[in-house]
Amino acid sequence: MGNPVFMHLIMRPPRPRLARWLLLMIWLQPAALPAADPSGDLPGLNPLVLEIARAFPDGGGYNRQWTGSGTPAAIHHAGDRILAAGTGGTYCSGFTFAVAMQAAERAGLLEGKSADAVRRFQKEWYGAVEDPEIRERQCALAVGRFGIGRQITPEEARPGDFAQFWRVRSGHSVVFLGWVHDAEGARAGLRYRSSQGSTDGIGDATEYFQNATAGEGHIDPVRIYFARLGPED
Repeated sequence: MGNPVFMHLIMRPPRPRLARWLLLMIWLQPAALPAADPSGDLPGLNPLVLEIARAFPDGGGYNRQWTGSGTPAAIHHAGDRILAAGTGGTYCSGFTFAVAMQAAERAGLLEGKSADAVRRFQKEWYGAVEDPEIRERQCALAVGRFGIGRQITPEEARPGDFAQFWRVRSGHSVVFLGWVHDAEGARAGLRYRSSQGSTDGIGDATEYFQNATAGEGHIDPVRIYFARLGPED
């Protein structure tokens, strides 16, 4: 049933002053605003990272043996081939490294970097080094050591950042797309784009933290490390 006062005003011819008042109230009602673009206020190179990550088509096969480069395309720098394109599909570190290299190249971050320096950067990004801290944090430390970015905290993380996280028995290198929250608003997991078996290669995926109420998960929430591309301050 409608509001009786409002129905009364509708059913009776409004007095001139009352009619003007009603029209003024209608005119002052705020117009509906368009939804904010979630990518419109992303920092620095993050929109470029997302653009490049999306440019690689979904699928393409997942290299479960993690052999070869794992990249969706060959990587070149300063006239040298850094990595051949992966064969037998891609895997996570190869995909994210290819995205990072393309973004860094387009942003001019690789100017003055030698091919040997890029090769060291690649090994650290993949965790293929002896230093245990670099093997743990991988991309998060590699960007700073190479001078094309910095490690950031989970509180700072935005879509278009890179992340290295660890599960109970394995790890994953990804382009971060956003947090997943439970019914109480607490972080329960994350959305990302990478290469994994569940998407038969490149694709978007969601995973949850260990003991999260929002879904069954295996990610250790303490072992998530974020990297952001950008010029040194």
